Amino acid sequence: MVLHLPTLLVASTLLVLLAACAMTLFGLTQRVYRGYGAWTLAAWLASAGVALLWFGGHPVAMLAGQVLLLQWPIVTLRGVRLFHARQPLAGSAPLDMLMLALAVGFATSIGLASDSDAARSAGFAVGSALLHGYAAVLLTTGGAARESLAVRTLAVGLALTAAALGASAVAAWEVAPDAQSRLQGLTAAALAGVPALLMMLVVSLLLTHERVERELRESRRRLRFLANIDMLTRVPNRRYFTELARRAFDRQPAGTMSVLMFDIDHFKQINDMLGHAAGDRALRLVARSMSDTLRTNDIAGRQGGDEFALLLPQTNVNEAMTVAARIVSRAQTLAAEEDMPHLSLSFGVVQSSAGEKVQDALRRADQALYEAKRQGRGRAVAAIGDEDEPVFTESQRLGLTPL
Repeated sequence: MVLHLPTLLVASTLLVLLAACAMTLFGLTQRVYRGYGAWTLAAWLASAGVALLWFGGHPVAMLAGQVLLLQWPIVTLRGVRLFHARQPLAGSAPLDMLMLALAVGFATSIGLASDSDAARSAGFAVGSALLHGYAAVLLTTGGAARESLAVRTLAVGLALTAAALGASAVAAWEVAPDAQSRLQGLTAAALAGVPALLMMLVVSLLLTHERVERELRESRRRLRFLANIDMLTRVPNRRYFTELARRAFDRQPAGTMSVLMFDIDHFKQINDMLGHAAGDRALRLVARSMSDTLRTNDIAGRQGGDEFALLLPQTNVNEAMTVAARIVSRAQTLAAEEDMPHLSLSFGVVQSSAGEKVQDALRRADQALYEAKRQGRGRAVAAIGDEDEPVFTESQRLGLTPL
Protein backbone atom coordinates (compact mmCIF):
# COMPACT_ATOMS: atom_id res chain seq x y z
CA MET A 1 0.00 0.00 0.00
CA VAL A 2 1.39 3.40 -1.04
CA LEU A 3 0.84 6.26 1.37
CA HIS A 4 -0.53 9.47 -0.11
CA LEU A 5 1.94 11.89 1.47
CA PRO A 6 -0.02 15.14 0.94
CA THR A 7 -3.11 13.65 2.60
CA LEU A 8 -0.99 12.34 5.48
CA LEU A 9 0.59 15.75 5.97
CA VAL A 10 -2.77 17.57 5.92
CA ALA A 11 -4.30 15.18 8.46
CA SER A 12 -1.24 15.30 10.70
CA THR A 13 -1.03 19.08 10.58
CA LEU A 14 -4.69 19.52 11.47
CA LEU A 15 -4.57 17.00 14.29
CA VAL A 16 -1.42 18.42 15.85
CA LEU A 17 -2.73 21.97 15.50
CA LEU A 18 -6.01 20.93 17.12
CA ALA A 19 -4.10 19.37 20.03
CA ALA A 20 -2.01 22.52 20.50
CA CYS A 21 -5.13 24.71 20.45
CA ALA A 22 -6.92 22.46 22.93
CA MET A 23 -3.95 22.49 25.32
CA THR A 24 -3.69 26.27 25.05
CA LEU A 25 -7.40 26.77 25.69
CA PHE A 26 -7.29 24.48 28.69
CA GLY A 27 -4.26 26.28 30.08
CA LEU A 28 -5.97 29.66 29.72
CA THR A 29 -9.28 28.62 31.30
CA GLN A 30 -8.28 26.09 33.95
CA ARG A 31 -5.79 25.88 36.75
CA VAL A 32 -2.57 24.27 35.53
CA TYR A 33 0.75 23.46 37.15
CA ARG A 34 4.43 23.90 36.42
CA GLY A 35 5.37 21.97 33.30
CA TYR A 36 2.10 22.47 31.45
CA GLY A 37 3.55 25.47 29.61
CA ALA A 38 6.43 23.33 28.33
CA TRP A 39 4.00 20.72 27.01
CA THR A 40 1.96 23.41 25.25
CA LEU A 41 5.11 24.93 23.74
CA ALA A 42 6.21 21.50 22.50
CA ALA A 43 2.82 21.02 20.82
CA TRP A 44 2.98 24.37 19.02
CA LEU A 45 6.55 23.83 17.84
CA ALA A 46 5.62 20.38 16.58
CA SER A 47 2.61 21.88 14.78
CA ALA A 48 4.95 24.29 13.00
CA GLY A 49 7.29 21.40 12.18
CA VAL A 50 4.55 19.29 10.61
CA ALA A 51 3.30 22.32 8.67
CA LEU A 52 6.78 22.93 7.25
CA LEU A 53 6.85 19.38 5.88
CA TRP A 54 4.28 20.61 3.37
CA PHE A 55 7.13 22.25 1.52
CA GLY A 56 8.53 18.87 0.55
CA GLY A 57 10.27 20.28 -2.47
CA HIS A 58 12.32 22.77 -0.48
CA PRO A 59 15.19 21.18 1.47
CA VAL A 60 15.49 24.08 3.95
CA ALA A 61 11.79 23.92 4.85
CA MET A 62 11.99 20.14 5.24
CA LEU A 63 15.07 20.43 7.45
CA ALA A 64 13.49 23.16 9.59
CA GLY A 65 10.34 21.07 10.01
CA GLN A 66 12.33 18.04 11.10
CA VAL A 67 14.32 20.10 13.62
CA LEU A 68 11.09 21.46 15.12
CA LEU A 69 9.75 17.92 15.43
CA LEU A 70 12.95 16.71 17.09
CA GLN A 71 12.40 18.98 20.10
CA TRP A 72 9.11 17.37 21.11
CA PRO A 73 10.26 14.47 23.35
CA ILE A 74 12.88 16.62 25.11
CA VAL A 75 10.62 19.61 25.78
CA THR A 76 7.92 17.20 26.93
CA LEU A 77 10.44 15.58 29.26
CA ARG A 78 11.32 19.04 30.58
CA GLY A 79 7.65 19.58 31.39
CA VAL A 80 7.53 16.33 33.38
CA ARG A 81 10.65 17.39 35.30
CA LEU A 82 8.96 20.66 36.25
CA PHE A 83 5.63 19.02 37.05
CA HIS A 84 7.21 16.36 39.29
CA ALA A 85 9.98 18.53 40.73
CA ARG A 86 9.77 16.73 44.09
CA GLN A 87 10.25 13.35 42.42
CA PRO A 88 13.26 14.00 40.20
CA LEU A 89 13.93 11.85 37.17
CA ALA A 90 17.31 10.44 36.29
CA GLY A 91 19.67 12.64 34.35
CA SER A 92 19.27 16.41 34.29
CA ALA A 93 17.88 19.24 32.20
CA PRO A 94 21.35 20.16 30.81
CA LEU A 95 21.86 16.54 29.75
CA ASP A 96 18.46 16.60 28.03
CA MET A 97 19.43 19.70 26.08
CA LEU A 98 22.77 18.14 25.16
CA MET A 99 20.98 15.11 23.74
CA LEU A 100 18.68 17.37 21.75
CA ALA A 101 21.64 19.36 20.44
CA LEU A 102 23.42 16.17 19.37
CA ALA A 103 20.32 14.86 17.59
CA VAL A 104 19.71 18.18 15.82
CA GLY A 105 23.38 18.39 14.86
CA PHE A 106 23.30 14.83 13.50
CA ALA A 107 20.13 15.41 11.46
CA THR A 108 21.29 18.81 10.22
CA SER A 109 24.75 17.61 9.21
CA ILE A 110 23.26 14.78 7.16
CA GLY A 111 20.71 17.13 5.63
CA LEU A 112 23.32 19.67 4.62
CA ALA A 113 25.88 17.13 3.44
CA SER A 114 23.56 15.04 1.28
CA ASP A 115 21.54 15.86 -1.79
CA SER A 116 19.27 12.89 -1.15
CA ASP A 117 15.88 13.56 0.42
CA ALA A 118 15.85 9.97 1.60
CA ALA A 119 19.14 10.47 3.44
CA ARG A 120 17.86 13.65 5.09
CA SER A 121 14.71 11.88 6.27
CA ALA A 122 16.77 8.92 7.47
CA GLY A 123 18.96 11.20 9.58
CA PHE A 124 15.88 12.77 11.15
CA ALA A 125 14.21 9.39 11.79
CA VAL A 126 17.28 8.01 13.55
CA GLY A 127 17.74 11.14 15.69
CA SER A 128 14.05 11.27 16.60
CA ALA A 129 14.01 7.59 17.53
CA LEU A 130 16.97 8.08 19.86
CA LEU A 131 15.37 11.09 21.55
CA HIS A 132 12.05 9.30 22.02
CA GLY A 133 13.85 6.30 23.47
CA TYR A 134 15.95 8.50 25.74
CA ALA A 135 12.87 10.27 27.11
CA ALA A 136 11.02 6.95 27.58
CA VAL A 137 13.87 5.47 29.63
CA LEU A 138 14.12 8.53 31.90
CA LEU A 139 10.36 8.65 32.48
CA THR A 140 10.44 5.12 33.89
CA THR A 141 12.87 6.16 36.65
CA GLY A 142 12.09 7.88 39.95
CA GLY A 143 8.92 8.08 41.95
CA ALA A 144 6.85 9.85 39.28
CA ALA A 145 6.41 6.70 37.18
CA ARG A 146 5.56 4.60 40.25
CA GLU A 147 2.86 6.98 41.44
CA SER A 148 1.41 8.28 38.17
CA LEU A 149 -0.42 6.21 35.58
CA ALA A 150 -0.21 9.14 33.18
CA VAL A 151 3.61 9.21 33.34
CA ARG A 152 3.77 5.46 32.74
CA THR A 153 1.41 5.85 29.78
CA LEU A 154 3.56 8.60 28.33
CA ALA A 155 6.70 6.47 28.74
CA VAL A 156 5.07 3.55 26.91
CA GLY A 157 3.90 5.87 24.11
CA LEU A 158 7.39 7.30 23.67
CA ALA A 159 8.94 3.83 23.64
CA LEU A 160 6.50 2.58 21.01
CA THR A 161 7.10 5.70 18.93
CA ALA A 162 10.87 5.19 19.12
CA ALA A 163 10.45 1.59 17.95
CA ALA A 164 8.12 2.64 15.13
CA LEU A 165 10.49 5.34 13.96
CA GLY A 166 13.49 3.05 13.95
CA ALA A 167 11.75 0.06 12.37
CA SER A 168 9.98 2.10 9.70
CA ALA A 169 13.14 3.93 8.73
CA VAL A 170 15.13 0.72 8.38
CA ALA A 171 12.37 -1.07 6.47
CA ALA A 172 11.77 1.82 4.09
CA TRP A 173 15.47 2.27 3.37
CA GLU A 174 16.08 -1.41 2.77
CA VAL A 175 12.93 -2.33 0.86
CA ALA A 176 11.77 0.74 -1.08
CA PRO A 177 12.63 0.34 -4.81
CA ASP A 178 13.43 3.96 -5.58
CA ALA A 179 14.30 7.29 -4.00
CA GLN A 180 10.73 8.65 -4.15
CA SER A 181 9.34 5.58 -2.42
CA ARG A 182 12.06 5.81 0.19
CA LEU A 183 11.24 9.48 0.72
CA GLN A 184 7.56 8.70 1.24
CA GLY A 185 8.31 5.86 3.60
CA LEU A 186 10.80 7.84 5.64
CA THR A 187 8.57 10.92 5.84
CA ALA A 188 5.74 8.69 7.00
CA ALA A 189 8.11 7.25 9.60
CA ALA A 190 8.91 10.78 10.74
CA LEU A 191 5.20 11.42 11.20
CA ALA A 192 4.98 8.32 13.39
CA GLY A 193 5.66 10.68 16.27
CA VAL A 194 2.35 12.46 15.68
CA PRO A 195 0.24 9.87 17.62
CA ALA A 196 2.50 10.28 20.64
CA LEU A 197 2.16 14.04 20.41
CA LEU A 198 -1.63 13.71 20.27
CA MET A 199 -1.44 11.38 23.26
CA MET A 200 0.29 14.19 25.17
CA LEU A 201 -2.99 16.11 25.13
CA VAL A 202 -4.63 13.29 27.06
CA VAL A 203 -1.60 12.73 29.28
CA SER A 204 -1.36 16.41 30.24
CA LEU A 205 -5.02 16.38 31.26
CA LEU A 206 -4.51 13.15 33.21
CA LEU A 207 -1.49 14.56 35.03
CA THR A 208 -3.43 17.72 35.91
CA HIS A 209 -6.39 15.62 37.07
CA GLU A 210 -4.11 13.46 39.22
CA ARG A 211 -2.58 16.55 40.84
CA VAL A 212 -6.01 18.10 41.48
CA GLU A 213 -7.28 14.86 43.00
CA ARG A 214 -4.22 14.59 45.22
CA GLU A 215 -4.60 18.18 46.38
CA LEU A 216 -8.30 17.66 47.06
CA ARG A 217 -7.52 14.61 49.17
CA GLU A 218 -4.89 16.58 51.07
CA SER A 219 -7.32 19.47 51.56
CA ARG A 220 -9.96 17.11 52.92
CA ARG A 221 -7.40 15.57 55.24
CA ARG A 222 -6.41 19.01 56.52
CA LEU A 223 -10.02 20.04 56.96
CA ARG A 224 -10.70 16.87 58.95
CA PHE A 225 -7.65 17.63 61.06
CA LEU A 226 -8.80 21.20 61.68
CA ALA A 227 -12.32 20.01 62.53
CA ASN A 228 -11.18 17.26 64.89
CA ILE A 229 -7.99 18.50 66.54
CA ASP A 230 -7.49 21.26 69.07
CA MET A 231 -4.89 23.42 67.36
CA LEU A 232 -3.20 24.63 70.54
CA THR A 233 -2.58 21.25 72.15
CA ARG A 234 -2.80 19.02 69.04
CA VAL A 235 -5.08 16.54 70.81
CA PRO A 236 -8.68 15.70 69.80
CA ASN A 237 -11.17 18.44 70.59
CA ARG A 238 -14.29 17.83 72.66
CA ARG A 239 -16.48 16.76 69.76
CA TYR A 240 -13.94 14.37 68.27
CA PHE A 241 -13.01 12.92 71.66
CA THR A 242 -16.69 12.19 72.31
CA GLU A 243 -16.96 10.49 68.92
CA LEU A 244 -13.87 8.34 69.52
CA ALA A 245 -14.99 7.49 73.04
CA ARG A 246 -18.44 6.51 71.80
CA ARG A 247 -16.88 4.09 69.32
CA ALA A 248 -14.74 2.64 72.10
CA PHE A 249 -17.80 2.19 74.32
CA ASP A 250 -19.50 0.30 71.48
CA ARG A 251 -16.49 -2.00 70.96
CA GLN A 252 -15.28 -2.66 74.49
CA PRO A 253 -17.10 -4.86 77.02
CA ALA A 254 -18.86 -2.97 79.81
CA GLY A 255 -16.76 -2.27 82.88
CA THR A 256 -13.38 -2.66 81.14
CA MET A 257 -12.58 1.03 80.63
CA SER A 258 -11.54 3.86 82.89
CA VAL A 259 -12.59 7.45 82.22
CA LEU A 260 -10.63 10.34 83.67
CA MET A 261 -11.25 14.08 83.84
CA PHE A 262 -8.47 16.40 84.96
CA ASP A 263 -7.38 20.01 84.83
CA ILE A 264 -4.50 22.26 85.82
CA ASP A 265 -4.70 23.55 89.37
CA HIS A 266 -4.85 27.32 89.71
CA PHE A 267 -4.69 27.76 85.93
CA LYS A 268 -6.23 31.23 86.19
CA GLN A 269 -3.35 32.33 88.41
CA ILE A 270 -0.88 31.15 85.77
CA ASN A 271 -2.61 33.34 83.19
CA ASP A 272 -2.94 36.32 85.55
CA MET A 273 0.58 36.22 86.96
CA LEU A 274 2.60 35.00 83.99
CA GLY A 275 0.43 35.93 81.02
CA HIS A 276 -1.70 33.97 78.57
CA ALA A 277 1.36 32.87 76.61
CA ALA A 278 2.55 31.00 79.73
CA GLY A 279 -0.91 29.49 80.06
CA ASP A 280 -0.75 28.26 76.48
CA ARG A 281 2.69 26.77 77.15
CA ALA A 282 1.28 24.97 80.17
CA LEU A 283 -1.58 23.49 78.12
CA ARG A 284 0.82 22.30 75.42
CA LEU A 285 3.11 20.84 78.06
CA VAL A 286 0.25 18.87 79.64
CA ALA A 287 -0.83 17.59 76.23
CA ARG A 288 2.73 16.49 75.52
CA SER A 289 2.85 14.73 78.89
CA MET A 290 -0.26 12.76 77.92
CA SER A 291 1.18 11.83 74.53
CA ASP A 292 4.42 10.65 76.15
CA THR A 293 2.55 8.52 78.70
CA LEU A 294 -0.50 7.00 77.00
CA ARG A 295 -0.73 3.86 74.89
CA THR A 296 -1.65 3.96 71.22
CA ASN A 297 -5.23 2.76 71.89
CA ASP A 298 -5.83 5.25 74.73
CA ILE A 299 -7.95 8.28 73.84
CA ALA A 300 -7.20 11.80 75.05
CA GLY A 301 -9.03 15.04 74.39
CA ARG A 302 -9.30 18.65 75.44
CA GLN A 303 -12.73 19.43 76.83
CA GLY A 304 -12.22 23.18 76.90
CA GLY A 305 -10.15 25.67 78.87
CA ASP A 306 -7.65 23.72 80.96
CA GLU A 307 -9.83 20.62 81.27
CA PHE A 308 -8.85 17.33 79.62
CA ALA A 309 -10.47 13.89 79.38
CA LEU A 310 -8.96 10.43 79.01
CA LEU A 311 -10.42 7.06 78.11
CA LEU A 312 -8.25 4.06 78.92
CA PRO A 313 -9.46 0.71 77.49
CA GLN A 314 -8.75 -2.50 79.42
CA THR A 315 -7.82 -0.48 82.52
CA ASN A 316 -9.21 -0.59 86.08
CA VAL A 317 -9.35 2.28 88.55
CA ASN A 318 -6.06 1.43 90.29
CA GLU A 319 -4.24 1.28 86.96
CA ALA A 320 -5.85 4.56 85.93
CA MET A 321 -4.55 6.14 89.15
CA THR A 322 -1.06 4.98 88.16
CA VAL A 323 -1.45 6.54 84.70
CA ALA A 324 -2.52 9.82 86.31
CA ALA A 325 0.58 9.79 88.51
CA ARG A 326 2.80 9.20 85.48
CA ILE A 327 1.23 12.09 83.58
CA VAL A 328 1.81 14.41 86.55
CA SER A 329 5.40 13.23 86.95
CA ARG A 330 6.09 13.77 83.26
CA ALA A 331 4.45 17.21 83.30
CA GLN A 332 6.50 18.36 86.26
CA THR A 333 9.70 17.05 84.66
CA LEU A 334 8.98 18.92 81.45
CA ALA A 335 8.08 22.08 83.39
CA ALA A 336 11.46 21.99 85.13
CA GLU A 337 13.26 21.42 81.82
CA GLU A 338 11.47 24.38 80.23
CA ASP A 339 12.02 26.67 83.22
CA MET A 340 8.33 26.92 84.03
CA PRO A 341 6.69 26.89 87.48
CA HIS A 342 5.84 23.34 88.46
CA LEU A 343 2.37 22.22 87.44
CA SER A 344 -0.17 20.52 89.67
CA LEU A 345 -3.02 18.45 88.20
CA SER A 346 -6.22 17.13 89.77
CA PHE A 347 -7.94 13.98 88.47
CA GLY A 348 -11.36 12.41 88.70
CA VAL A 349 -11.47 8.70 87.83
CA VAL A 350 -14.39 6.31 87.21
CA GLN A 351 -14.88 2.82 85.86
CA SER A 352 -17.36 2.42 83.02
CA SER A 353 -20.47 0.43 83.89
CA ALA A 354 -22.99 -1.65 81.95
CA GLY A 355 -25.34 0.39 79.78
CA GLU A 356 -23.52 3.61 80.52
CA LYS A 357 -22.99 6.20 77.82
CA VAL A 358 -19.91 8.33 77.31
CA GLN A 359 -21.49 11.51 78.64
CA ASP A 360 -22.70 9.69 81.77
CA ALA A 361 -19.17 8.45 82.52
CA LEU A 362 -17.71 11.91 81.90
CA ARG A 363 -20.19 13.51 84.32
CA ARG A 364 -19.28 11.00 87.03
CA ALA A 365 -15.57 11.63 86.39
CA ASP A 366 -16.24 15.37 86.62
CA GLN A 367 -17.88 14.84 90.03
CA ALA A 368 -14.76 13.00 91.19
CA LEU A 369 -12.60 15.82 89.82
CA TYR A 370 -14.49 18.40 91.89
CA GLU A 371 -14.04 16.19 94.94
CA ALA A 372 -10.28 16.13 94.28
CA LYS A 373 -10.36 19.94 94.14
CA ARG A 374 -12.32 20.05 97.40
CA GLN A 375 -9.78 17.83 99.12
CA GLY A 376 -6.92 20.18 98.32
CA ARG A 377 -5.95 19.70 94.63
CA GLY A 378 -2.90 17.90 93.31
CA ARG A 379 -4.56 14.51 93.79
CA ALA A 380 -6.72 11.87 92.10
CA VAL A 381 -10.11 10.72 93.41
CA ALA A 382 -12.20 7.84 92.11
CA ALA A 383 -15.99 7.82 92.14
CA ILE A 384 -17.99 4.64 92.64
CA GLY A 385 -21.73 4.27 92.19
CA ASP A 386 -24.17 6.23 90.05
CA GLU A 387 -24.24 9.94 89.37
CA ASP A 388 -26.99 10.69 91.89
CA GLU A 389 -25.27 8.98 94.82
CA PRO A 390 -21.54 8.85 94.15
CA VAL A 391 -19.14 7.32 96.64
CA PHE A 392 -15.63 8.77 96.54
CA THR A 393 -12.58 6.70 97.37
CA GLU A 394 -9.65 7.93 99.37
CA SER A 395 -7.67 10.43 97.32
CA GLN A 396 -4.17 9.74 96.07
CA ARG A 397 -1.62 12.57 96.18
CA LEU A 398 0.10 13.26 92.83
CA GLY A 399 3.48 14.91 92.39
CA LEU A 400 4.60 18.03 94.20
CA THR A 401 2.53 20.33 96.39
CA PRO A 402 0.13 22.41 94.31
CA LEU A 403 0.91 26.05 93.57
